Amino acid sequence: MRPVQFHHMIIGTALFLAGIVSCTEVIDIELDSTYQRLVVYGTVTDDSVRHQVQLSLSSDYFSNSPAPRISGAVVELETMDGVIPFPEHDTIPGLYLPDEAFRGVPGQNYRLHISHVDADGDGEEESYLAESRMQGGAQLDSIKVSYFQSPFVSGYQVFMYAQDPPERNWYLFKIWKNQHLLTDTLSKFSIQSDDLYNGSYIYGLPVGFLWDGDPNEAAQPGDTITLELDAIDRSYFNFIVDAQLEIAGNNPLFSGPSANVSSNIETDAQGVFAAYSVHRVYTIIPE
Repeated sequence: MRPVQFHHMIIGTALFLAGIVSCTEVIDIELDSTYQRLVVYGTVTDDSVRHQVQLSLSSDYFSNSPAPRISGAVVELETMDGVIPFPEHDTIPGLYLPDEAFRGVPGQNYRLHISHVDADGDGEEESYLAESRMQGGAQLDSIKVSYFQSPFVSGYQVFMYAQDPPERNWYLFKIWKNQHLLTDTLSKFSIQSDDLYNGSYIYGLPVGFLWDGDPNEAAQPGDTITLELDAIDRSYFNFIVDAQLEIAGNNPLFSGPSANVSSNIETDAQGVFAAYSVHRVYTIIPE
């Protein structure tokens, strides 16, 4: 009797699997187009450089063309000392930067004004505004690199030593190797709030890993490793979190639907404007 039952079970299982396979069907999902929006990405730091603002238009999800750049806009940065114009670059459309380098000041508010833009193509020009306060951030003391090896991964781990101030802060960590920025794209950014160590001394916080398996990251004795600690505001922090989630995709599979990346650009626009202070310290891997 048992062999007969087992035989029936095999047949039932096979029919069930066949039913699953036969129900498989390719479904084309039509994603509707919507009106175009202004996309802004601009930063101001306390480095003495010509800070930049990039303006473009949003495009459809499956578009294979680069996002259209916006030319002819009026871009101005309002500071406590006055207004700094950001004229458009002579040869790069959509790139706006001041005529001379200047250094931002921690503790100050910066307001970005954008006008003479018709992003939605309705024949009427729009104006946009964004504001960001430059944080002071932690007092960075030093970094230490320590070699880590396991059966699965090996490389140098980077540890940070710094004094965190009492006010709440959000940090962006960037790693350089011999003047080469390793975290050069948004997907590689490493961020963290100071909720776990607010106002305390940060003793050996792991902030980066140089993996031997990546030729760009693999480090050797004598290499110079630099940590760049950017004290960003909460709006930039939220923008990075949302953007990285959209890049990586939702996990688990049945999580909530995708949503627009958060933005601090007022009016109906996307992107971010961020003012932040920059702190750097380096070490040389010993022989």
